[in-house]
Amino acid sequence: MSLLLTLALVAVVFVVTATLLAALFVFCVDHERRRRRRHDPTFFRDRLRGIAPFVAVLAAILVVNKGLQTYIVEVSYRYGVDPTSLFYAVEGNTVAGIQGAFPDWATLYFSGMYVFGYAALLTFPVIAYLFASSMRPIKTLVASYGINYAVAVVCYAAVRAYGPRTYHEQSESAATVNHGLVELFPDIVYLTSVVNSQTNVFPSLHTSLSVTVFAVAVMTHAEFPRWTPIAFLLATSIVLATLALGIHWLIDVGAGVALAIGSVSIARRIVAATDGVDSAELDERRESLADD
Repeated sequence: MSLLLTLALVAVVFVVTATLLAALFVFCVDHERRRRRRHDPTFFRDRLRGIAPFVAVLAAILVVNKGLQTYIVEVSYRYGVDPTSLFYAVEGNTVAGIQGAFPDWATLYFSGMYVFGYAALLTFPVIAYLFASSMRPIKTLVASYGINYAVAVVCYAAVRAYGPRTYHEQSESAATVNHGLVELFPDIVYLTSVVNSQTNVFPSLHTSLSVTVFAVAVMTHAEFPRWTPIAFLLATSIVLATLALGIHWLIDVGAGVALAIGSVSIARRIVAATDGVDSAELDERRESLADD
């Protein structure tokens, strides 16, 4: 793929995602909340300073994950177990059946959700929670992201599994699983393959991160009520997309859900242990008392 085409694809993903984020911001973050934060010049500086340690840890995990991607794949092929045949023995042609349950046009919907919806789902709450009454939601979210990625790196090194759409090519008994995403967005799939391996299947990171976002959205429903149903729609669509596009097994999805629940639970404990009542939360309480 030429550099020019790569840059063009990155630009397309960026523009579509930015448009989605702008629409979500206007719809989900109420005007009064935006107005109050806009007129406080120190608010965002304090917020960024408060979440800096969490962001730094997440960044370090991502650097290790992507920087050592080739090494992780080598370790996986040399020492990792390959449970793909076991997955198929347990599930059979369930994923092929799920694909067949959806009409042809659903492939376009799920492909868009898998690429653009996923990017918006993971990015928007980071922006929105900067406007929350407390730093705890954004700290919990960022910490959860870090735990998800850290566990996934270990799993991908230890487990060398192939998804249904790859396995059916190696087994005469497996039903055909269509490559919908590859057929619709082959160049974008190529971009993702640069930072991802086809054996990075167990657990489904798309599932774990999507469920993580929804779990935190439920926790912050009182402050961002419009975001919760949207997060549910996006997360559910992305989880279904991993199956409808033949990328993951049901076992991968189940492991992703479990990882999400565990990550959020651990993240909440970490934030509670390292954080008292932050200054922004105290300011919010003072504003409420003043309004009363």
